[in-house]
Amino acid sequence: MDDREQQRRERAYKIWEDEGRPTGAHEDHWKRAHDPHELTEQESEDVIKVNQEADREFSGEEDEPGFVDDIKPPSVASPD
Repeated sequence: MDDREQQRRERAYKIWEDEGRPTGAHEDHWKRAHDPHELTEQESEDVIKVNQEADREFSGEEDEPGFVDDIKPPSVASPD
């Protein structure tokens, strides 16, 4: 068994587990595991979680002391 087939088996198994281990859906799981773009639910949730953490870190929501949300940028027009 080569490495690609082993990875496909693992993806099919993961899909089967994520769907609650249904009986009789092995062909569908095997086909979906062949598609390298197919993400299982857990993998999708992991990606979402990592993206949300990165968004928080990038936006500065890391509990910075004195961080204020309602600061507005200075106006380009003079107040005269």
